[in-house]
Amino acid sequence: MARPAKSIETNSQKMSKEERNARKETEKTLRGKNDKIKPFKYLNKRQKAIFKDILSNLNFDMLSNLDVYLLNQTAITIERLESLEKEINLASHVEDESGKPVDKLDLSTIIALKSVRDMYSKDFFRCCNELSLSPQARAKLSLNVSKPEKKSLMEILAEDDPNE
Repeated sequence: MARPAKSIETNSQKMSKEERNARKETEKTLRGKNDKIKPFKYLNKRQKAIFKDILSNLNFDMLSNLDVYLLNQTAITIERLESLEKEINLASHVEDESGKPVDKLDLSTIIALKSVRDMYSKDFFRCCNELSLSPQARAKLSLNVSKPEKKSLMEILAEDDPNE
C-alpha cells in the first residue's frame, strides 16, 4: 500500500528549490483559511474543552478550516474513551458488605465495554496520527523540518572570508 503524501514543510525528499517552492505555494492555496476553527455546537462541555485544549497546543498554522471535522472527532473520541474507562473502573471497584471486591457488571457487559473501548482506541490513534499528536509523530516532523541545508565547500569558505 502506498504511503500518504507528506506536507512539503515536513517532506525530506530531494527536489529542486523551484519544485519545493511551487509545491509550497500550491499547498498553501489548497489548505485554505483557518479562521473558522471552532467546536461543533452539539459537542458536550467536556468534548469542547478537549477540542480547545488540542487547538491551544497545536501549531495553528498547520491547521485549516477543513481540519475542524477531525478535531471534533478527536475530541469526541477522547471524551468517550474517558467515559468508558470511568465506567470500567467504577464497575471493578465495588465491595460487598464484608469488604470483598465484587464485579458489579456481568461478563458480557465487561466484554462489550472492552470491545467498544478497543474501537474508540483505534479511532483515537488514527486521529493522533492525522493531527501529529503523538510524540513519535512530532519527532518525525522535527527530523524533517530541522534538517540543516547542506552547503558546498565554496559557500563555507566564502562565509569565513574576511575580505567580503
